[in-house]
Amino acid sequence: MKSTLVKIIAGLAVVAVIAVVALMLSLNTIVKNGVTSFGPEVIKAPIQLDGVSISAFSGGGEIRGLVIGNPEGFKTPSAVKLGTASLQVKPMSLLGDKIVVQSIKADGAEITFEGSLSGSNLGKIQENVDAYVAALLGPADKDGKTEKKSAPGKKLQVDEIIISNAKINLSMTVLGGKSATIPLPDIKLTDLGKGEQGVTPAEVIKVVLKEVMTKTTAAVSGFLSGAGKAIMDGAKSVGGAATDAAKGVTKGIGDLFKKK
Repeated sequence: MKSTLVKIIAGLAVVAVIAVVALMLSLNTIVKNGVTSFGPEVIKAPIQLDGVSISAFSGGGEIRGLVIGNPEGFKTPSAVKLGTASLQVKPMSLLGDKIVVQSIKADGAEITFEGSLSGSNLGKIQENVDAYVAALLGPADKDGKTEKKSAPGKKLQVDEIIISNAKINLSMTVLGGKSATIPLPDIKLTDLGKGEQGVTPAEVIKVVLKEVMTKTTAAVSGFLSGAGKAIMDGAKSVGGAATDAAKGVTKGIGDLFKKK
């Protein structure tokens, strides 16, 4: 009897080990499929990812070739391009209800800001994410907090996200068809989802996108304000109709960042 019981327990242990190993070995595929299938559902734009490489034992790894497309109606080929990003995950958390991501570091991303007086590509993506999170967790209050309904699926805790050395490619009607590239100030976010409940992946996307949008808008606004001043100074030296035309351009620059 004891011998049979020992064999059963040993057999169950072997099955459990095999299941854990299988999960760990398929981790890269799970993450890649999650990004390329779940991500577009949230942002309403295509996402491509060349590859994911995460060690199931150390938790260290990277993602490669991330390209976030634009929502329908925008002409530029992408909103974000990222060659590689490193990440560190707590391996054993992969088996629980809350996955702990200790760090995500993205260096050298290219962000495209396509804008006109009717809005921008990043603004539209942010609008889509906000709508998704509101449908999932309830509407946000004036401070951006939701009613926090219970959402299905695994939750996340992200201890640190660093976005550094990124640049913004401008494609805007007020530039008259010309393009420009400006730096994006570095971004650091910490302690997302700390606590027992954690946060959903969509909430992480929302927080990151909001910060990217805030920093991008400030950088673009500063650049265009400088451009507007240069236009006015040049027009004043000519006078007359040139000054009037310059005023129209600078007004368009100001209107671009007014809330509709």
